Amino acid sequence: MTADHSPNSFSRIDRPLALLSLGVLLIGLFYTLAYVLIVPYPGFDFNGRWEVLACDNPCDTNPAWCAATENSLRIGDRLTVIGDLTYEEYRSQPVRIPFGGYHPGDSVPITFARDGVVGQTTWPVLGPTSASRFTRLIGILIFLPFWLAGTGILLFLRPRDRLWGLLIAFNYVTAVWIAAGIPSVYHVGGSLLVLYVSTWLLLPVYLHLHLLVPAPIFQRSYRRLIYPLYALGVGMALLSLFKPLPNLIYNMVLLLAMLGSLLLLFFRLFRPAAPKTRLALRLMLVGVALAFGPGVILWVIPGLLHSSIASRVPIIVMMIAISLLPFFYVYALYKHRLGDLEFRANRLLSLFSFLLIYVTTFLFVFVIGSRWIEFSSQALAFALISSVIFVSAALPLKAPFQRFIDRLAYGTVHNPTDIIRAFANEIPRALRRDALVKLLTHEVSPSLLIRQSALYLVGDQEVTLFYADGIVLDGRADFGPGVRQLLDSSGRYRPPEPDAVDAFAWVRLPIAIEVGGKRMGVWLLGQRDPDDYYPLRDVELLITLANQIGVALETSRLFENLQHRATELECAYRDLQKLDQLKDEFVQNVSHELRTPLTMVQGYAELLLEGELGALTSEQRNALDTIADRTQGTIRLVNDVISVQQAALEQVEYEQVNLGALARSSIQAAEIMVRKQKPDQQVCTFVLDTPEDIAPVPGDRRRLSQVLDNLLNNAVKFSPNGGTITVRVRSRHYQLDTRRTDGPQPVVEISVSDQGIGIPADQIDRIWGRFYQVDGSTTRRFGGVGLGLTIAQNIVKAHGGVIWAESAEDTGATFRFVLPTLAAVDQTSADNPGENQA
Repeated sequence: MTADHSPNSFSRIDRPLALLSLGVLLIGLFYTLAYVLIVPYPGFDFNGRWEVLACDNPCDTNPAWCAATENSLRIGDRLTVIGDLTYEEYRSQPVRIPFGGYHPGDSVPITFARDGVVGQTTWPVLGPTSASRFTRLIGILIFLPFWLAGTGILLFLRPRDRLWGLLIAFNYVTAVWIAAGIPSVYHVGGSLLVLYVSTWLLLPVYLHLHLLVPAPIFQRSYRRLIYPLYALGVGMALLSLFKPLPNLIYNMVLLLAMLGSLLLLFFRLFRPAAPKTRLALRLMLVGVALAFGPGVILWVIPGLLHSSIASRVPIIVMMIAISLLPFFYVYALYKHRLGDLEFRANRLLSLFSFLLIYVTTFLFVFVIGSRWIEFSSQALAFALISSVIFVSAALPLKAPFQRFIDRLAYGTVHNPTDIIRAFANEIPRALRRDALVKLLTHEVSPSLLIRQSALYLVGDQEVTLFYADGIVLDGRADFGPGVRQLLDSSGRYRPPEPDAVDAFAWVRLPIAIEVGGKRMGVWLLGQRDPDDYYPLRDVELLITLANQIGVALETSRLFENLQHRATELECAYRDLQKLDQLKDEFVQNVSHELRTPLTMVQGYAELLLEGELGALTSEQRNALDTIADRTQGTIRLVNDVISVQQAALEQVEYEQVNLGALARSSIQAAEIMVRKQKPDQQVCTFVLDTPEDIAPVPGDRRRLSQVLDNLLNNAVKFSPNGGTITVRVRSRHYQLDTRRTDGPQPVVEISVSDQGIGIPADQIDRIWGRFYQVDGSTTRRFGGVGLGLTIAQNIVKAHGGVIWAESAEDTGATFRFVLPTLAAVDQTSADNPGENQA
């Protein structure tokens, strides 16, 4: 084992780094305590050039002090003498503390310059207040985010490469520079010397870091540039401990470090770079803009407009803004290695940034507004209106700002809610495999910038490739173990492994396809623009879409099964139609073949009965009567079979038919038939109820007579105990065509009622079928083949009418049919001329 990987080597490395982290923290805490507890509180803030930056305003608690300092010092005044300390002595003696030795309430003589005029005043030292202590604490604690960022990188981020070390140095040097720089105006604890040293160290560290990240540039001259920079920085830092240089030099070094770093970032914008590099570059530039933008907006621009706010609030906002910089840098360069924390870091940064921008804009509006508005009732109205507008606009603006940060962080322009709304309803409707594959590869994947994807169906025994896009996969290869392993790691991002050679090394994110808690497949996602990364926000989105894909796959499976079943049923139906056609042809042929010999048998039987072939004994006559009767019945059955086949083929020969007269004729024929067939049985009584002025109907008299004959025969046959058979003819109005909107049409209704055995209620809809018998057993009481009602229905429909039955078991039955009158037919012809012509 090499030394680089041994536990002892890590402990040797970690111990100095831990001491370094602790040392930086102690420096920051020392200067924090000194600045808050030791440094004097004169009642105003000033910078290293002794320019007044802000004045305290404790008038509510100390009105006497306010009265004593009124019209004394103003923001922008430049001090030249504080007590017995001149500005030149202050610059040359880093240990002299302004206002040192003075206590609260002491009066300090101050000489100052204002607009080129020298003035003098006596300034009473205010001493610390809760507001001033809080302001100082907030200001100096800005070092803490840089220390936290550096320590977090040191402890948690890997690998320990050059970038890792530079980011630690960047954050620690900046933390020391801030911690020593803020109280350096008071020369407390050697803070000015520490500031000089850290300023020189900023130069090589900043430039080195920005030459390296987000991707190295100037690689050929890299070493020749970096080593001299470090030699210069360290050498000048050591020299500053013994002989401080003019402030201009330090300001130029600081400007070179910061401006040079910014120029290096902007330089990359105009160079070709990988999408991953450009994404990190955008995030770093946004971090710089958010860190220093509030300072420009609240300090530089108002200074140019001479509209500075006499308050420490902008200074606090600027200090807080700077704390964003280390976290944006760490997030930009290490966001892929943050795991589940990446999404939370994104949301925290975006929320913090939004609040910072919002507060900065709010304060800037007040800075600009103060140029034209005097602080009076008008100022109060301006403040109230501005506050209401900003508060009201906060929620609507938060979502667009979050999308902007997401675009910077992920390089995508999609909104998760929009994606789910767009595809959640489309995916389950993709019922066919090709439609679902097209939706996933042509719409879902491009919307999420996914360039490689595949989907495997996982069964109990086998694994099947459903589709592959952007990657070539052998659908016949046995990838079952690998697919099942990916299924077990569903929802976990798989970082790239350069040395991996397995078939699924391209997979960055596997997503399980589940339906009802059962895993039925896995969705494999690979390369993705711009950097092949899937943050937690998108993982949750993809899991939601995967659930919809599962529903679509299950729906597709059921749909395919249904289609297969429908195809089978269609084939079976066609086969049944062929069989039915063969049966009809067979019945038709047999019927025709039977009718000729049966007619001959009936003819010879009648000749014998009439005595044309000799005298007959009584026994012979009885036998011939039976033969003739049975032959006649068989011929009638054959004629019914033939009528069923011909009913759909024959054209109706229309004439005006009086249904009352036709019913009377049919009843007379039925009475003769009954007396002839049942001379010894109870005879049915026939009753006809018809008005004389019944309207005629257009129809085929022979065919309509057949309808009445069949209904009357049916009534007689199923009235074994006799009874009354009533035929009623009435004029009615009936809605023959439900598609028409002009109301019921004039019709003639005929009903045939008997007092027989009736029809069970559950059989009424079935009696119209061919060859159907309510009692279909071989021992049934009533004969027939079940064609009479079928023939009647076919004839009535051919005349444009409707037929139906009303009955209950053991209560008799009533059969009704209606036929359109001539007036109704003429009205239909006028409404549909095309149909009549056809």
